[in-house]
This record gives sequence, C-alpha cells and structure tokens, in this order.
Amino acid sequence: MNADPPPGPSSVPTRRNRIVVPSRLIQFGLDEKFESDPYDVDLLGIITPVEYTQHVSALNSALRPARPTALDQAAFYGIGTVVFTAPCAYAVYRRKRKRKKLLMEAISRFNAANPGLFMRWNSKPSSILTIERRTSLHCVSSSSPNYMSPPVPSGRLAPSFSGAGGGEGGMTTTMDMRPMDVGGG
Repeated sequence: MNADPPPGPSSVPTRRNRIVVPSRLIQFGLDEKFESDPYDVDLLGIITPVEYTQHVSALNSALRPARPTALDQAAFYGIGTVVFTAPCAYAVYRRKRKRKKLLMEAISRFNAANPGLFMRWNSKPSSILTIERRTSLHCVSSSSPNYMSPPVPSGRLAPSFSGAGGGEGGMTTTMDMRPMDVGGG
C-alpha cells in the first residue's frame, strides 16, 4: 500500500504567477531585445496585451543607448587580429555595465508607475525578466515605518543612506560607507 500524505499546505509547492518576458538576440548576437509581441506570452490575466506591448517597448527604447555601435561591430569582427582584441573587450565590458544600469533604471520607473505590478530582473539560475503582481513583501522599503534594516556584524562598515528627490526618475538615494560605532568600553 502506498501511504501518500493528504495534500496540504506543506506538501503543495507554492508558485507565484509571473509573466516571463522572452528575449531574442539582435545585431548578429551582440545584443538582446525583449519581445514586445504578447502572442506567445502567457499573460495570466496580470496585464493586458496592449499594456504589455507598451511597457516592453518602453523598456527596449530605454536600452537602446547600450546597443553596440558600428565601430563596436567592426572591432568584434576584426577580433582575429591582436590589435582589435583589447578595444573589443573594453567595449563589451562598457556596454554590459551601461545596459545593466539602464535596465535597472527602467525597471524602477515601471515599478513606480505601476503600483499593482512588480518587474524584476532575475539573474539566477538564468537571466530572465519577470512581471508579477505586487505582494506586501515587495512593498516594504527603507522609508516604511515597518522596515527594519538587517543587523550588521560588529567591526564592519554600515551603510548610511541620505538624499531624496530630484533627478529624472524620481527619487534618488546616495549611499556612503562610514565606520560603525561598535562601543564596548
């Protein structure tokens, strides 16, 4: 006899409903673009197809400045020569950093403009962009009265946040590291 436990909260895996935004390679594999057509995307009733197209198109437009230029492509295809290897590696490094920065800014703008939705860049186990319904966990911020900062081990540097307002994207925050007052004596 097979004695399986009855289904209950501990035996049923919980899985969030989220939209995984597909991407495709462009410019001969040198860059990636998010698919703005909702045809093959299961939207799960989280967002309408028109809104999905608008938001993903805005995200792609925000990432456009990080795309490789004609000079970057020429350096990439001339990589067989030693002369072009270092400039090509530097251009790829610079472009990846710029793309990540622009992506995080666009995600922050999306999350600020859509209080019921939460966009996230998941880098592990594979890099995917997801959109899900906002839960109370996503709503906790450092300005919330219920927010408690995580404990910092003694003898380490503690982050100090300051600044608010200004900038194109709304709120800006600066962070500096100052030695903690460990006390003890």
